[in-house]
Amino acid sequence: MKKIVFALGVMSMMAIISCKKDTTVPPPPPPEPVAAPAPPPVPAAPEVEEEDGTSVSIGKDGLDVSTKDGDKKTTVKVSGEDSKIEIKK
Repeated sequence: MKKIVFALGVMSMMAIISCKKDTTVPPPPPPEPVAAPAPPPVPAAPEVEEEDGTSVSIGKDGLDVSTKDGDKKTTVKVSGEDSKIEIKK
């Protein structure tokens, strides 16, 4: 008889344990995406200012002489077809 009571006790314990409702823990919400900061603006290229001095170019087209002194600029172009002189102040 002890064995039968013990067996019924074990079976009732198994039934209680197996019928137990499990509460599942919901997973934590995913972290909010971090907005990437806007890239810094690209700095504008500095204006390239012509250096003062004289340059001479000789080629198939003819002769080209340029002189710059401060705000004054002189350009002389000599070719077989036409000649051009330009002075800027």
